[in-house]
Amino acid sequence: MKYAFIAALLFTHICTSAQTPAEGEAAGNEKVKVIRLDAKRYRAKGELLLRLSGIKVIPLCADTSQLGFVQVGITNRKIRAVPDKPYTPYLQDFVNTILGGVYVPSGRQMLWVIKDLRINETTETMSEHAFVRLKADAYVPADNSEQPTYRLLKAFDTVLIKGGMDVTGKHDKNIAQAIQLFYLACEDAAGAYSSGTSMTEAAIIDNILQPFKAPIYQDTAYKKGIYFTYQEFLANAPAISDFEIEAKTRKKILVYTTGSDNIRKEVRHMWGVSYKGELYKYDAGELIPIERKGNAFVLSKYMDDINRRNKSIFWGSVAFGIVGGGIAYTSTGVHTATAIPEIMGFGPEATAVDVESGDLVF
Repeated sequence: MKYAFIAALLFTHICTSAQTPAEGEAAGNEKVKVIRLDAKRYRAKGELLLRLSGIKVIPLCADTSQLGFVQVGITNRKIRAVPDKPYTPYLQDFVNTILGGVYVPSGRQMLWVIKDLRINETTETMSEHAFVRLKADAYVPADNSEQPTYRLLKAFDTVLIKGGMDVTGKHDKNIAQAIQLFYLACEDAAGAYSSGTSMTEAAIIDNILQPFKAPIYQDTAYKKGIYFTYQEFLANAPAISDFEIEAKTRKKILVYTTGSDNIRKEVRHMWGVSYKGELYKYDAGELIPIERKGNAFVLSKYMDDINRRNKSIFWGSVAFGIVGGGIAYTSTGVHTATAIPEIMGFGPEATAVDVESGDLVF
């Protein structure tokens, strides 16, 4: 998949009215940033290739309770960024506002399936960077019936990057730009379908939700062991159940298994570990506590204390060494998101596991 990266975008067709996100409180007095979307209507220049009566937005993101994280305070503490209304009307109302001017009564309704929409920030010595990722599929009717089937028009996956000294107030603009880029990509793809297979709306939704039917989402308990691959994790089927993990330093761990020959061997490549019902992603010699939130697996450090389930209780009091076949050290530090290699140079901070690849995503 190719990504589009834009450090600073200026659009003549859309003028967003920036609103600095308000700070509020969620359940349990958790501080959050509220991101409001507001934009003026898009005005097309020239004849449109797509004749649309409307766009139906179907959010199928792994976690629709938030948009991501922003930095606050002099220490750049991370807090959740949330929409100012329920997720579906949040996006649907915005799309209708900016694109309502291109709708015509004789047109057809397009489906937009939002697979991922997330924002984040990072700070370097002299500047900050804001990230927004929009991953979505566009479908158009294959016929003119009242209950049509649909064909895939455009699969879209874009990351926008904007730098500056204070990027927190720019996320609304970034999201608006990503949405407009998606629409323009649909216009460019008009008549050139990505797939000749037609499906009903229900079948499209069921197909996209298939990854969330994997055993790791359905089983009531996580099996103890080492996952060598993301596929083993999804199947809740660790390759090895007996293991030891030794903390050599605060930044280095060693994982060992003992084979039938009773020889202790180091494991140098793995996806993660499950122990006593808690999950850990392996990254750069460290074990990162993760847990499920909605249909997402997020880094536990980004869960507030009230909702956090992965407490690392078993080894929380141990500094170094091997402990009863369990884990003696886990990481709560900052890890770079690796799911999109092209942006790693900007230092995006990992907050979750990417649904498709199993890599860390911002």
